[in-house]
Amino acid sequence: MSKTRNRLLALTALGGLAIGGAAVAETVKLPARQVALGADHFQAKTQVIDDQLDVETVVSTQAGFQTGKGLFRNPSNDNYLRAVVDKRTGATRYEVRQTLMYQGSMREYDTVAYETSAWPVQTQAIKIRDNAGRCFLFEAPELCTEEVAFPIGEDELRKVAAKPQAWGFKFKSPKGYEHRTAITQAEIVGLLKSVEAYRATLPAVQAQADTATGG
Repeated sequence: MSKTRNRLLALTALGGLAIGGAAVAETVKLPARQVALGADHFQAKTQVIDDQLDVETVVSTQAGFQTGKGLFRNPSNDNYLRAVVDKRTGATRYEVRQTLMYQGSMREYDTVAYETSAWPVQTQAIKIRDNAGRCFLFEAPELCTEEVAFPIGEDELRKVAAKPQAWGFKFKSPKGYEHRTAITQAEIVGLLKSVEAYRATLPAVQAQADTATGG
């Protein structure tokens, strides 16, 4: 009886460890080269795409860090931040763009869950493009690629930028696949600084600043 009881206790303890282990969030390990880059680097590498025929300007960190594969350095599971600034008012919306590359058939990632200053948020991923027409499981297959995006509010982006660790999120597919990744604090801070610098050049924002200071 004593041996049986001890075995049951041992199994219960192991079960508890297994459950506890499952509850621990998986940590994303980013490339060392990416982690080593500071906010000044990302600010310097930020692209400002301003077309005179558009009322919005795009500010992007896409050139800040890219893994890239192949002769043409095609992005491989890379992500970056993108801000869209209304030149008339300075109003800005932010989003994350993610490239997903894998072998097999299309996974159709359609959901994203990301960290916030409180609880994780789950929302719909926005499909930008894919190569579904050329991605086959058989007959000379090539790598499947998807580009997806999701919006993030400026207030929340500033809160995650205040934390030293990378900002984590994961994309989920209805077929059961998950892709976990992250963006460094330095990249977020670099983008926010670039957006602030660009907005400061807009007449509408300058007028607001003059009004606030009584100028």
